[in-house]
Amino acid sequence: MKFNEATCEECGVCLVQCPFLELSIDQAKEEISQLIKSRSYRKIIKNCAGCAYCNVICPTQSNPSELIREIRLKGFHERGISKLALINEEIPDNLMYLCFEAQNEEKRREIENYKIPSKSNEMFYLGCGVPYLYPDLAQTKLLEDLPKLGGLENCCNGYVYNFFGEEEAKVKGTEFFERFKALDVKKLITFCPDCEKMIKGVYPAIINGFNIEGQNIVEYFIEKYHRGELNFKNKINQRVTFQDPCPWRSLDKKVYNGPREFLEIIGAEVVEMKHTKEKSLCCGAPIATVNRDLGKKISKMNIAEAKSIDADAISFLCSGCLFRLSPFAKRADIEPYYITELAQMAIGEKPIHKIIDATKKIENYILKRVMDNPRILREKYTIKNGKFNQV
Repeated sequence: MKFNEATCEECGVCLVQCPFLELSIDQAKEEISQLIKSRSYRKIIKNCAGCAYCNVICPTQSNPSELIREIRLKGFHERGISKLALINEEIPDNLMYLCFEAQNEEKRREIENYKIPSKSNEMFYLGCGVPYLYPDLAQTKLLEDLPKLGGLENCCNGYVYNFFGEEEAKVKGTEFFERFKALDVKKLITFCPDCEKMIKGVYPAIINGFNIEGQNIVEYFIEKYHRGELNFKNKINQRVTFQDPCPWRSLDKKVYNGPREFLEIIGAEVVEMKHTKEKSLCCGAPIATVNRDLGKKISKMNIAEAKSIDADAISFLCSGCLFRLSPFAKRADIEPYYITELAQMAIGEKPIHKIIDATKKIENYILKRVMDNPRILREKYTIKNGKFNQV
């Protein structure tokens, strides 16, 4: 996907209707015009969550978020990106490595087991978020049928695509493809929308012969249910809303149907927030590290919408959204669940459900590590031909 300058009318609608920027129409027109002309940083870049909401509302479908991404990519290539954001086993003290350190010894052993599973045509692809942030989510009989694959070594490299662009993603994605071919993988059942976006959307477009099928865990549960292989005997008699993840905006709109169908299957009353599906609000996580106040404002806006519809619970299919919004939801008396936890409850299995405790533990551990070693925040890397170099 590219920004289409030829179709862009510089009308400013993409920016003036952004839920977070709060620009007047004249300011919005000026910003988009100057971004196109200068291809350089402006105020809007620093306040943009990168959620691609603007693509959905652009009247000419010119993909304005790709213009902002183009400018950011140029800056990342020149100045590098913080090591915290690089989910790579070769770079110490990245965010997921610190999350791994925060786990107890037993959970670390579990995570190690996900790195090299037995060969199989189909696998549960846990990615990075579930193993490192919330490893308890993988402890369920719902995930006993197939090998579990995850960890730094098996990252989908979505961060490479987001921070360094298509060419570098092609290099790392080819490595990803070859690794999984060696395991005989034909289908990956995903737990992360960014992994899903890379497998379903990005890699098939940039890697010749990429033929690994992607399916998210909710779609997998629905298929098993309709085949009579899952019995959801305990109905979830709650008002539940679903947090649609930003990466889904680049996929077929049919992806939004799955969580809602699943929640209805397990007996929940599905209630919709004001901003939903392709027009959902970002959770605030992408902007929170560079603009803490704006990140907090976005998160509060999100949960305020859930509160306004009297939701008993908010469900997630993104560990990043879960991490970011769970504390805000809990303070609003809305119970946060990763959607597989609701599936556990519906089959009569009690989930461990230590989301808030796990979130606080990881936050406190990362804060301590950064305070003990401030260099973690200062060290930056760039990438060329798939190889990382410290700036």
